[in-house]
Amino acid sequence: MSKFDVLAFDADDTLWHCESLFQDTQARLIEILDQYADHESVTARLHDTEESNIRLFGFGIKGFTLSMIETAIEISDRKISAEDIHEITMMGKAMLDSPLELFEGVDEVLEELASRYSLFLITKGDNMDQYNKIEKSDLAHHFNEIDVVLKKDVPTYHDLFAEHKTDPHRTLMTGNSIPSDVLPILELGGWGVHVPYYVVASFEKHGNDPKHSRFRRIDRLSRLPELIRQLEDG
Repeated sequence: MSKFDVLAFDADDTLWHCESLFQDTQARLIEILDQYADHESVTARLHDTEESNIRLFGFGIKGFTLSMIETAIEISDRKISAEDIHEITMMGKAMLDSPLELFEGVDEVLEELASRYSLFLITKGDNMDQYNKIEKSDLAHHFNEIDVVLKKDVPTYHDLFAEHKTDPHRTLMTGNSIPSDVLPILELGGWGVHVPYYVVASFEKHGNDPKHSRFRRIDRLSRLPELIRQLEDG
């Protein structure tokens, strides 16, 4: 008998590149604000502004853009020009319009696993932004369920699994974030697979690996089918 009924996946930086776009845009913001503050001060202020705005804007490009504008106004003591504010706004628009780059082999991995398991896509962020990326990805047909949530914590996963009549003990979640994709699933009794991305959002950083028998790590998504076969045989 299979160990798993459902394989769940994160989206951003698990199926396609995302955080690198935020980092590149933030680097340009730092250049714009260089005349008002050093790099570290701009980075710290942007982080604090994003953190305080999450409850209002949630996660996503639109909230990030508004936080950049607010940071620019505050860092410059309201001296920043309309031209620079316009550039920051255009940077946010460019992020929304940017092409989507899938990780190598994603389509093949999902196709193989969908032949044996139910696949769920569970992603965090702004609804319009996330569904826009899902449409660009052309991966939606692989998934039995697609959920865009405001945050990824134990109550959110619990409610999702209850809604879809899914046993978390028989669910394996794969993602690039230990706090969002792994720890809540482990707490609910499921399996968590970490696929690290080379850059991590400040909100997703985590110091130590979970000391848990159901935690695994792979260096790239293409290794997931092999890992699942090993777990099924174990």
